[in-house]
Amino acid sequence: MSTVKVSKWGNSLGIRIPADVIRETHFFEGEELQIIAEKSGKITLSPLTTPQAGWLAAFNKKADENIDELLMDFSNDFDEDEWTW
Repeated sequence: MSTVKVSKWGNSLGIRIPADVIRETHFFEGEELQIIAEKSGKITLSPLTTPQAGWLAAFNKKADENIDELLMDFSNDFDEDEWTW
């Protein structure tokens, strides 16, 4: 649990999110967050997208290209010395 102080930021008020909270939530600079305020004073911040957003579309696009070659070269000494082709 962290404690923060509300500060003036232009015509608004703002807080800084501590580094340990950033590590826990995986927020990143520039990310858009949804903010929900309850009458009780509780505030919830949620990312607008998940880290995996768009992965399925990207995968399907690559699959539709029907390219059978590796996308990355992972050759190493073990492959060269130990495998018989």
